Formats: sequence, structure tokens, C-alpha cells
Amino acid sequence: MQGYYYFVKVAFKGTDTHLDFSNCLNLILGSLGRGSQLVQHLLNSAIIHNIWLIWTERNQRCFNDKHSSMTTLFNNMLAEVKLSYHLVLVKGNSCMQDFKISRLFSIPLHTKRVVDWCPPPYNTIKINCDGSSIGTQPCGAIGIVFRDYRANFLGAFASNIGHASAIEAEFSACMMAIEKARDMLLTQICLETDSLQVFKAYNKNIGVPWKMRSRWLNCLSFCKSINCSFMHTLREGNIVADTLAKNGQGLALYSTQWWPSPPNFILSLLDRDRLGLSISRMT
Repeated sequence: MQGYYYFVKVAFKGTDTHLDFSNCLNLILGSLGRGSQLVQHLLNSAIIHNIWLIWTERNQRCFNDKHSSMTTLFNNMLAEVKLSYHLVLVKGNSCMQDFKISRLFSIPLHTKRVVDWCPPPYNTIKINCDGSSIGTQPCGAIGIVFRDYRANFLGAFASNIGHASAIEAEFSACMMAIEKARDMLLTQICLETDSLQVFKAYNKNIGVPWKMRSRWLNCLSFCKSINCSFMHTLREGNIVADTLAKNGQGLALYSTQWWPSPPNFILSLLDRDRLGLSISRMT
């Protein structure tokens, strides 16, 4: 076990982690890494690989008269632990201990990011929009949902827009949301999308597909005439519109379906947003 103690002492040196070496069982079942799947996985992996390396090194010395330096064994240990990490999906915590240990093994630190839907300001209508495009000959669809500052459902629609790339579908969703807001005579709206390119196009007027530019400028002109804000969110914060867009893929070509009341397939998602429940996202 001397080799094992050497490895763990070196590995966890400088990580502000106290280890009790009086009993090997304390290392395996102790408090180290409790609450952190990342630390616990790396420690268990280090123990298993270290025992295996000790065994193989012992056999090499006894039967083949070959000796490996401790540095070589240590580097082999790091490589094996890093390889085993990539075979599993382990989440870390946003704490210094996890960060230092991930740096030690040269592995990416996957942390959870909490994403949720936020209601708009008072008397403002929030419009979430999303585009979808699938297939080698891409067929585009869009999904749009309207909610007020109390998260009350005001309406939603999905549409199959025919041949369109992913970015064209995203722009179409945003433009149709603005045009629908104009038809509904809304004067105070908050647009939200998970497309960073559409968000940048709204704020800087760049990256707009050339064949959509005229329609896009008309939409911007309307937005400037009312009280309109534009927000970017991650897909998990736009899950209702995303689900509606996927539903639009099943509609007839160039057809649109409007729902004045919530359809069953988004009821649970609307309730989640209304209750302020978050969705975790791996980063």
C-alpha cells in the first residue's frame, strides 16, 4: 500500500483536502468527496487503478526483472483515471475542491447550470419563439407561445414552413411572432429566443439571411414603434416553444395550427414554467 499512499498524497496535495491515512477504509468510505460525484468517482478510480498498477508492477519485477520508475507509474495512473472519467457522465460542483482536482487530472469540469423561464414585467406579454429544421432536405417548422406576466397562457401556434435551414427557421419564428403580435394589437411585448444569431441580428442588425432581410426590417420597424424588448435564453428556458416547433414538423406542408387554450402535449411544461421550476443543463 506504500505506492498507493504515495500516489494519493501527491495527487491531492494542494487541494485543501485532508486525508486520514490511518486506515485505507477511511479513504474509501470516508467523507472525502461526499456530495460531489466528481471527487468520489476520481478517488474510487484512483484506488482501483493504483491497486492494479501495483499488482502488474509486482509481477513485472518478480517474473520479468523489469522496474518502472515511480514517475512512470504516477503518469500511467493519471492517464488511466482520465480515460475512465470520459467513459461516464459525472457532474461536478461549482466549488474550489472540484476545480482543483479536475485541474490535477486535466479533465473538463462538467457542472450543472440551472435554467428557468422568467415571467415578463407587469402588463407585458412575453412571446417565446423557436425554429426547427430536420432532414437532409431540411423541412422547417416554428413554434410560438404567448404568456402574460402571471404566466397565464394567451395562445400558441405551430407552423410548417417548408424547406428551410435551421437558421432560416429561427428567423421565421421570430418574424412570425412579431407579425402575430402586430395582428393582436399588442403594444408591450418581450420576445425571447434560444437563437444567439437572431438575438444579435435584432440588436446589431447583422447576420440576417439575405432573402429575409426586407421582411426582417419591417418587423424591426414595428418593434421600434411599440415597447418591445428582446431576450436570449438557453433551450431549456425555451422548452415550450421548442416543443411546439417539433409538433409543427408533423403538420401538413405550409399549414399552421393555432391553440387558444393549451394543448395537452405542453400542459406539463407550462405548469413547470408557472411554478418556476428549473431545468439543469450540463456545461
